[in-house]
Amino acid sequence: MEVFDLHMNKHQIISLIKLIRPTQWIKNGFVLMPLVFGGRLFSLCDTFRAFAALVAFCLAASATYIINDYMDMDRDRIHPLKKDRPLASGAITPMIGMALAASLVIVMFLTIILFRLPISTLWILVSYIILNCLYSWKFKNWVIIDVLVVSFGFLLRILAGGLAVNVELSSWLILCTFSVATFLVLGKRRHEVISLHRAASIHRPVLESYSIGFIDQLLQIVTTSTFIFYCLYAVTGASGNIHSEKMIITIPLVTYGIFRYLYLIYQKGVGGSPTELLLADYPLLICVMIWLACCIIVIYM
Repeated sequence: MEVFDLHMNKHQIISLIKLIRPTQWIKNGFVLMPLVFGGRLFSLCDTFRAFAALVAFCLAASATYIINDYMDMDRDRIHPLKKDRPLASGAITPMIGMALAASLVIVMFLTIILFRLPISTLWILVSYIILNCLYSWKFKNWVIIDVLVVSFGFLLRILAGGLAVNVELSSWLILCTFSVATFLVLGKRRHEVISLHRAASIHRPVLESYSIGFIDQLLQIVTTSTFIFYCLYAVTGASGNIHSEKMIITIPLVTYGIFRYLYLIYQKGVGGSPTELLLADYPLLICVMIWLACCIIVIYM
């Protein structure tokens, strides 16, 4: 009997870890962009504050994932992959799930206070949580708005990082971030429409308003805008006091990254989770790592 109880406890712990989706925390790496591109990476104090903001954002993001899963339990049960999520599968009860979400928000507040981050960073995090709650409640059912709201969440990430280390963000960096985020979200929408077929509108009603042709047109627009915004950013220089036209040498890497992602979407039929795709596709992952290394070399040397 003790062995059975131990097994159940272990199973619940694993389910709780899945519920907070730690693999999705890589998205919160956008919080560190102002630190890196603002020339503050080797400032111990700024680095410490930036990582504190990153931790706070991970806590906020996990709380919103739980809330979203709670509100989407019924629809997730008909999804080929999401049906195995802890709340949808019944591995975790809704009461425990929501209690965990509340706990994460409390720890987020304590993190802001403990590491003395600016109050403006806290407001960004609160805005992020409210925006995601509104998304789960209404915005996810509004065509086009659903994509823009998710993309705006990435803007809040870099704003939080900028406020944490007191770095003024480049306008081109902000536009590029929003465009990249929209690109990734549209790729995910395309995968959902294809993989769910007729059940797409049942799982996510707004998908009924999307067609492959329409999404492909939108992808063409954001692909072009992403490339243009990044080129302008590379030419005009990074944020803050960093201004180096040598960033132009990173453009071929960004071009390859965009093309590789399009190849995976159109030729390989993937794109359901940008995070999982990045970690699973080694050419794309290596490209991102080389790009980041080149950026650091250009900015700091």
